[in-house]
Amino acid sequence: MERNTKRVWKGLAATSVALLVGVGMSQTGAGRDPSARELYETARDRYAQVDSYIARLTRREVVNGKQRPEELILLKFRQRPWSAYMQWIGQEGRGREGVYVRGQHGDKIHTRLAAGDVPFMPAGRRMALSPTGALIRSASPRPITELGIGAAVEKVGGVLAMLGDDQGHGSVSVVGPERRHEFVQPAFGIEHRLQAGVDPLLPDGGRRTYYFDPVTNLPTVILGVDKSGREMEYYRYDRLQLGVHLDDADFNPDLLWPAPPRAS
Repeated sequence: MERNTKRVWKGLAATSVALLVGVGMSQTGAGRDPSARELYETARDRYAQVDSYIARLTRREVVNGKQRPEELILLKFRQRPWSAYMQWIGQEGRGREGVYVRGQHGDKIHTRLAAGDVPFMPAGRRMALSPTGALIRSASPRPITELGIGAAVEKVGGVLAMLGDDQGHGSVSVVGPERRHEFVQPAFGIEHRLQAGVDPLLPDGGRRTYYFDPVTNLPTVILGVDKSGREMEYYRYDRLQLGVHLDDADFNPDLLWPAPPRAS
């Protein structure tokens, strides 16, 4: 499995950069810093060119007030129909896999368990779970349909549309360019300052910042902190391979995990 994972990453930079690199958004053509609307529209237009992608997801979340361990996940994503495959490749949950295709395969999240996921069930056992069920909600505060770079693009667009002149939902500003360890160049971000009661994941208010990769212009780092500055959520999509044309076989649980042959 580790050998296959290494092959997935091999040559990612050349493939992804060739597909989507244009002029970065470090500055606009006029030599000034971009506005939040310009950052969003550039990301929206870039992402519209992507039918599917492979990425490594680093995820940290607070669930029911408790910090969960950092997860490292190999993510395969397809736009239509909405499809996601995940393989946990870090220390936390190593060996777990999950796949979901909206409206197909019973509209369930099909998963292969890691050791300790469910009491008295061995690692490798396959289960089909409701996307809104208790097991899924206990693992992450966000529904699976909010996973991925496209969801981040949509979220930014929704925030900009919602705010307008309405300051009751907070405010938006551009931050940066900042030097962050996730990027090789300084990056801009869109910071959404939330008031209390607006977002159930930040009930007392806080800030959620979407950082845009200077190379792809996509929001690949999302950081949410509460009003005290405590990190509540962190998502990073790196080692991007864009436009890989994934198909049904990449998201079919019966093909991914065929049943062992019955003993004769």
